[in-house]
Amino acid sequence: MKRGKVREITCIVCPVGCRASVTIRNEEVRVDNVECPRGEAYVLKELQEPKRDFFTTIRVRGASVPVCPVRATQPIAKEKILDCAKELAKTVRDAPIKAGEKIVENLMGLGVDIVAARDMNRVEGKQEEQRALPTDAKVKPKAKPMAYFDTSVPVS
Repeated sequence: MKRGKVREITCIVCPVGCRASVTIRNEEVRVDNVECPRGEAYVLKELQEPKRDFFTTIRVRGASVPVCPVRATQPIAKEKILDCAKELAKTVRDAPIKAGEKIVENLMGLGVDIVAARDMNRVEGKQEEQRALPTDAKVKPKAKPMAYFDTSVPVS
């Protein structure tokens, strides 16, 4: 008997976290080591179209902090997550923002909305402080990153 491709997937449906063993042989899929039907359904769906919950931040002008946490209303296809993050990196909103408020509708045509995960109140005077620097502006770092320290000099 010819052995098929074997893959291990950890089920996340419940706290048990079954480590499912999936064997694919001649278009036939066999799932072992799951304790419930929900786990088997999750593993089969994960094989066909892996999706992930998506959380990130967007930039905010006029709030006490410069970023606001946001989340997707539905899981996003795993292969689209980086593209979604790049698209949201372009997003800048003005405060105030309310938790649950739609930030982006139908992100990249995926049928998924992006909503704020917390309130962001407006703070007077913050608008001017958070203006973007011109592209030719030179900003001095406050401290050198560790990679720039001279490691050839012995520390006494």
